Order: sequence, then C-alpha cells, then structure tokens
Amino acid sequence: MKSCFKVFRHRRRNVILLLVVVAAICLIFLAFNDNLSTKSSAKAVQRRSSHVVELPRTTAIAYSHTKEIDTRIHKVSKKWTLNGSSAHLSSVRLNKQKLNRLSFVRRGSSSKQPNWNPGLYYNASSTPEVFLQWRREREVMCDGRMVGYDHEFVEARDLTVDRKFCTCALQGGELIQDVINQEELAEYYTFDVGCFQIGCAKRPSYFFNGENHLTKWMYSIAVREVSDKVDRVIDDFTIAVTRYEYANLFHTMTDWYNAFVVMQFFNRSSFDTNILIVDAHPYGALDSVWTQLFNSTVRLAGIPTRTRFRNLVWGIMGYNSLMKIFVSPTPPLIEDFRSFFLSAYNIDSRRQIDCAKLSILFIWRHNYLAHPRNPSGFVSRKIHNEEQLIQYVKRKNSNSVVTGIQIDSYGMRQQLQLVANADILVGMHGAGLTHAMFLPKRSALIELVPNYWSPMAEHFKAICVWRGLVYKQWFNNDPRNEFSDQSTNIAPQIMNTLIKNTVRELCGN
Repeated sequence: MKSCFKVFRHRRRNVILLLVVVAAICLIFLAFNDNLSTKSSAKAVQRRSSHVVELPRTTAIAYSHTKEIDTRIHKVSKKWTLNGSSAHLSSVRLNKQKLNRLSFVRRGSSSKQPNWNPGLYYNASSTPEVFLQWRREREVMCDGRMVGYDHEFVEARDLTVDRKFCTCALQGGELIQDVINQEELAEYYTFDVGCFQIGCAKRPSYFFNGENHLTKWMYSIAVREVSDKVDRVIDDFTIAVTRYEYANLFHTMTDWYNAFVVMQFFNRSSFDTNILIVDAHPYGALDSVWTQLFNSTVRLAGIPTRTRFRNLVWGIMGYNSLMKIFVSPTPPLIEDFRSFFLSAYNIDSRRQIDCAKLSILFIWRHNYLAHPRNPSGFVSRKIHNEEQLIQYVKRKNSNSVVTGIQIDSYGMRQQLQLVANADILVGMHGAGLTHAMFLPKRSALIELVPNYWSPMAEHFKAICVWRGLVYKQWFNNDPRNEFSDQSTNIAPQIMNTLIKNTVRELCGN
C-alpha cells in the first residue's frame, strides 16, 4: 500500500513538472512571436512612412517645372485634421474605437485664397432640367446608404475603401521622365471584391451608362458591418474621380466640369468639396488645377489602407460628360462654370470688348513632353509660318494688340489671364482651343484645320455655340501647304481675311 502511494506521488510530481515545462515553452513561443510581430509592424510603419514622405518629395520636384502649383497637392496623406488654418494629427473615439478622424487639408492662411463662391450658382426657380431628371431617376439601395442617379453617378454613405482589394503597382504623381514609355494600362487600378465595403442586407446591383469604370466599382462592393474597424474616417463631402487623357486640356475640362456640376447638384461649394483621384497617372501640368478649384485633392495611394467615407460620390465619367454632347443641348451651368473657374484664380471675368482696340491672341502648338507615351514630345497640327503670319496681321491691324504664344508653357493662371483679356482667339485644332470656355462673352474663336484632319470635329464649335460666341473655321484644301513635320503653311492674306470677317461680325463694321 505504501509503495503504491509512493508511485502515485512520484507520478504526480512528474505531471506537474511536465506542465511547468509545457507552460514555459508556450511563454517562450509567445514572446518570440510577439517579437516578430513588433519587427514586422516596425517595417510596415517604416514602409508607410517612406511612402508618405516620397509623395510630397516627388511632387515638389515635379512642381518646380511650373510656376503656379499648390504645394499641398499630395501632403493631405500626412495632415489629416484642421485646427483653424493649420493642420495637425489628432485621435478621437468613435463607436468605442480609437480612430484618427481625417479631414482634408485646405491651403494655409499664408497662401492666396481663391475667390470661391460660398453659395450655389442657381436657385430653386432656375434648377437645371438635368438635375430634375437625375432626381426623378434616382434609385435607393442599401436602406438609403447608396443612391444611384440616372445611371451616371452614385452617392454613398459610410462606404469603406480597402486598398488591399483595389490595387495598382504605381502610386501616381511620378515625374514623366522617370516613367517614359510606361503602359497606360499600368496607371489604372484593378478592383477586386472588397475594394468598396458597405453595410447592406445584400450586395447592391446597379449599372452605369456606357463602358464605365463605375460598373467595375459596383462589382467590387462587399457587404460589411458599418462597425468594422477602419484606419481613418473622413467626414468631408468627397467626389471620387478616375481621369482619362489626363494631360489633355479638353478631356480634363470635362472632369472639372463634371465635379462642379455634381458639387452643385448636392448643394455644396468649393469650401467643402474634396476630390479623391482613383488612378495612378504620373504628374501632369494640369494636376495643380484640382486643388485650386476644390478644397483639397488626394490620390487613392495617399489614404490609409482602410478608410471610411461618410459621404462619397462616385463622380460622372469624363467620357459621359454633358460637355461631350456637342452643339445641342447646352450643358447646364456652363457660364456659371466659367465664373467658378476664373474666380478660383481671382481673375475678373467681366471684360467688355473695345472695337477700337481689339486683342487678338494666336496660340501656337509646339512640341512638348506631356505624357509617357509620347517620349519625343512630338505634336501635330502646327503652323509652319508663325512669324510671317503674326507680323502680317500686326501690320494690317495696327490698332489691335496682336500676340502669339505657346499657351501650355504658361501656368494656368497666366493662361486664363491671357484668354480672359482676348477678343479673338486663333489656333490650330487642338486641346488649347478649349480656352474658348474662358473668352469674354462678346468674343470669337477662329479654328484652323490641316488637310489631314477632319473638319467635322465639333468640340470647340460646340463651346462657341453654347456660349454665343462668334465661330469661324478655316480648312486647308491644298495638300501642298502641308509639311513633313505636320505643320501647315497658312497664307497671311487668308488669315487677315478671316480676322476681318470676324471683326465685322463682332463689331458690325
């Protein structure tokens, strides 16, 4: 009996020793695993830190190539909340979670403030018909958290963007010379299910007009609880935009116009409208305009991995813009958009024509590097005899101020100042003629078209029709006037006749 008791006591001691050893091994394993996690987190923080630092550095270098750039275009990712006129990082509690609440940063008090209109550009008695149509054709989804408008755009509430499921090898904003010959497809995101997440009883189903990236966004929606943890919460009204032909003034103008119209539709102003760029294009000369027109701009790569937007609108695709419906009907708020744009640069838009001393502005097309797919910067549709042309026009119109410039070599403010003070704008068919949008109300556009180009393109004629401007077109019927560098020789006498006829129509003499 005693021997049995000794054996039992010996075995119990062994079991206790075994348990102690197992516990010690578990503690060692947990400590080792925690150490690995700490190192991994440190590396992740380091990567995020280097990412945040690199965007402003890259942008600052790019901006040095233009004279008029808002230096905060990509710094939003580092400065999230407003404290008066300065930005700082802060942490608040929301739904018992510790979250950094993100507000987009607006330009500081030291920079010149745009002359933004705090109100709407229309009233209830003049609501654009297309706004009424959008309201009639609205479709409510997800218990009101998503609303589609006439299959053109969507407003979402408490929508989470998870960048783990919307991926792109690039961040965007790189210098063009660093990404020469880069494939355009590489500059767009791919969207897997989970990129957009929303609290919904079932996944929403909605289609968009045309071949539309918004349809891909809709397919990528996953249903999640609104209480799911996120890295940031953005309260501000935000419009998400994917840009096509981002270096082209006409196509970018459609994006700006779309954002303006959507902003007005939701009764917002520039003071509280922010832009989320959902593409990874390299830096372009037109990028800085976004931050001049709206409260702030941030690229998708610049927001935290999981970011919840309290009020996010998927903006109208550029190719579906109401500005793309040529000649008729007139897009809504087109003159208001002009005022909105010019006032953002503090430019007076009330110039009156002086027929005794007209301002004639020629805009030249010269080779320049605009995007990675054209590394030589070659530009077609140039004027072969620029100097001869302008000198002849000056002699024949001695009472007028005649100027010739390569307009895209200037910053946007200088471009707008030149155009807003011109009575007659002259140029070869090209995106620069989009500036007809900013000509004075009583003015004219003369569009020149080479023999190898279609005279039927109505982009700029449409702008003149919408705005009630005088429009003249000259088409080269003689192939002998075309040169191998795709420049066109224009007889000075023909050019002067065009101007005389335009002046007659403007001034009646």
